[in-house]
Amino acid sequence: MQLIDILAAVGEVLSWIGLGIGVPFLLLAAMVALAEGRWDPIDIAVIRRDDVLTARWFAGGDFHERPLTPREAAEDGWHRGFVNARTPSHVRMTPPMVRRLFATLGAVFTAVGIIGFILSMIPAFV
Repeated sequence: MQLIDILAAVGEVLSWIGLGIGVPFLLLAAMVALAEGRWDPIDIAVIRRDDVLTARWFAGGDFHERPLTPREAAEDGWHRGFVNARTPSHVRMTPPMVRRLFATLGAVFTAVGIIGFILSMIPAFV
């Protein structure tokens, strides 16, 4: 076997693996984005009232508040949070990571698949 044939075989494998994993991840990221909606950054005031941390924010033309969960533990003061554009009464203290994770993995695997496809096509033109 020549080097060009080995590169073509490796490219073929990479293209099947990369595109086979990357495209479904990109579709999954799109479905999560459609289901979750858009999360806009917002300033949140965190106060301690009756030994309970409470988050307060203004969004959608209304004032909202809710107690923080133990997982969202934050100090008193101002924090950057994220409010759901569809329902401004839903807020989170951390950015949505699931969509970003699926989109990043999908982009990386798809790029590997495209590079592998290009490598597998080299013998056709040489």
